[in-house]
Amino acid sequence: EITYINILSTVSFVGFSALEKGKQIHQHITQHKLDSNTKLLNSLIQMYNKCGRPKISIKLYDQMVANNIKPDEITYINILSTVSFVGFSALEKGKQIHQHITQHKLDTDVKLSNSLIQMYSICGEPKKSIELYETMIANKITPTEITYINILSAISNLGPTALEKGRQIHQHITQDKLDTDVKMINSLIKMYNKCGEPKKSIEVYNKMIANKIT
Repeated sequence: EITYINILSTVSFVGFSALEKGKQIHQHITQHKLDSNTKLLNSLIQMYNKCGRPKISIKLYDQMVANNIKPDEITYINILSTVSFVGFSALEKGKQIHQHITQHKLDTDVKLSNSLIQMYSICGEPKKSIELYETMIANKITPTEITYINILSAISNLGPTALEKGRQIHQHITQDKLDTDVKMINSLIKMYNKCGEPKKSIEVYNKMIANKIT
């Protein structure tokens, strides 16, 4: 099992040019009757997504569900990444996966919440991303750096109508002492610009330079 997980990780890292090798390894896994193993299925879902075959990833996930193979946190993170990769056309699949996550009572997991926020934003439902973020806060789930980056991306997609929510999240970032992180600052600059406050973007940038953040 570990051998297959490691080699599939390698194939995922190489990407599209290693797809045929990935398919070959998949055949070996099936021949050895290991294709009902959740960890291996997780690796296969990730591999096909990284190698540019997200529809196969989704098919594998659907087979898992049909065969009553219980997905775990990693399964959901990988398949939501796949849905995000596909984009708007996979939104209904994303909603279905969200229902599964809720049914399995995993919707308080911060990593899964982050993946859901990202998925809804990329798939054209940024308001749902904000709703999920607000549910996290209401349930006292502590946001991470990734949470903030994803939700700022959702706000950027909404534009000026979400400016006040963006300001509120900026305050949360400052309170959590994450406002010196370069990726976070980049997300804030983009958010203020997309929301019609370019002067605030410049202010955030100038503060970064003054604080020698690189």
